[in-house]
Amino acid sequence: MTKTNDAAVVVFTSETRQEILQNAGSRGWVLSSRSVKQCPYLVCCRRQDWNNKAEGISARSAFLVGRISSLVPLDASQNSRGQARFHIGISEFADIAVADAWRRELRNPIAYASLKQLGIEPKRLKFQPLPDARPTGSDPARAGLTIADAKRALAATFGVRPEDIEITIKG
Repeated sequence: MTKTNDAAVVVFTSETRQEILQNAGSRGWVLSSRSVKQCPYLVCCRRQDWNNKAEGISARSAFLVGRISSLVPLDASQNSRGQARFHIGISEFADIAVADAWRRELRNPIAYASLKQLGIEPKRLKFQPLPDARPTGSDPARAGLTIADAKRALAATFGVRPEDIEITIKG
C-alpha cells in the first residue's frame, strides 16, 4: 500500500464514540503496522453491540474519522496466534454519517481503503480537537501528559500539524 492523502485504516468496532474520544483512539486491533503507517486517517464503522445501541448509529455505518497520531502495541494483549494488538491513536476527529461503509463480505475487522472509496470527502470533514480526557479536578502534573496533548502543544509551538510530530520515548 502506498501512502496517499486519503488512505485510511477502517475498523469495524463496537466501541462507542465516547470511548474512542476518551481513549484518544481505537484499541485492541491486530494489524499490519507497516500498512497503518501509510494511512493518515482512521475510519470507525459501527459493529452493533448491546452497549452501543443507544447511540443510534446504524450497523456498518462510518461514524467517525480521526487523524492518526500514533500506533502503540498494547501490553499482554496478544491474540491466540501470538500477534500483538494495537491502539490506533488520533489527534483530532470529525463526526460523519456514511451508511453501509463497511462491506458485508469483509471477514477481518480491519480494512484499508481511501476516503473516496468509502464515500467520504476529505475537504468536507470538520476536524475538532479531542475533548480533555482527564477527570475534572485532577492534577495535570500527577496525571502526566498524553502523547496527543504533547503533539498538539508542540504543533502549536512550531506551526505544524500534530500528525507531523513524532515522539520517541526511550526507557
